[in-house]
Amino acid sequence: MTIRRFDLEEDLLKLEVYLREEYLANRNMTSWLPERLNDLIWRMDVQYTDAGLLRSSDFIYLWEDEGRIAGCILPDGDAVYISLDKDYEDLYGSMVRFAEENLLPLFSPDEDGTIDFLVINNDSLTSRKAYLEANGYSRQKEEDYDNFVYPQQADVSVDLPEGFRLAYGDEYTDEDNKWSACNMGFHPDLESPVYRNGMSAYNSRKNSTMYKDSFECLIIDENAEDPNDVCSYSFVYVDLPSKTAYIEPVSTRERYRHKGIGTAMMHGVIQRCRELGVEKCYVNSYDWRRKFYNAAGFITEDTIGFYHKALRRNS
Repeated sequence: MTIRRFDLEEDLLKLEVYLREEYLANRNMTSWLPERLNDLIWRMDVQYTDAGLLRSSDFIYLWEDEGRIAGCILPDGDAVYISLDKDYEDLYGSMVRFAEENLLPLFSPDEDGTIDFLVINNDSLTSRKAYLEANGYSRQKEEDYDNFVYPQQADVSVDLPEGFRLAYGDEYTDEDNKWSACNMGFHPDLESPVYRNGMSAYNSRKNSTMYKDSFECLIIDENAEDPNDVCSYSFVYVDLPSKTAYIEPVSTRERYRHKGIGTAMMHGVIQRCRELGVEKCYVNSYDWRRKFYNAAGFITEDTIGFYHKALRRNS
């Protein structure tokens, strides 16, 4: 077994194949989809570096058995995910310990030098949960959720009030408005026209290996008095070889919430996925958002626990 750091140019397609095979073997999101890897590299990492933080992809590590990936550590900011082939599950403990020793630079220490080290694990992976709890990790009360829909079976329609319309990315050309939705998620305090942090993350995403098959879905307010007429937005990564899709991000501007606008947008996503032959479409959620996705036709598949442990860099 060899352990080495991920190299973007040499390993991206290989890691995509591994994640795709893990999905096809498990048919769930207990391992990342290759779409999520692309989102990390081409969107989130650019946002991290724009903010003066380290790139998460520089801390991806691969475990290989005779050249075949057996598992990997996948960090996302100050959080650590671990993917393992079922035949190598006994490596989990050693991978957690490796992460504790090698991923600390991604975490900011508290004033006393302590680092709140965070490992994320699907609750359905009970043996990993038991390991973490037996080795000093505590699970926080708040949790995330994996949600899915089968587009080929879903009975949905796009129902909108008068003056609103559904559009896909290539049907709406105002890149600045789409960037605002993608990059900032319609936070009211960031919608000022004087606020700009560049479109680097939005444009970088176009380098994704699956960008040509992916799409944006948005709802337009054609009666808007201001130029920010995008009221609901999502980007959908599509991996045709696995017939899966992953939605990230999803946002609805605050003043348009609770009007059915976001649900109509999600139904537009499902309809386009059906046209593309996608068999299973995923979205990750937390707290109240799960209820929103469930109401739009998504089923909650798994809960995701956040496991914390206090560490020091010199420990």
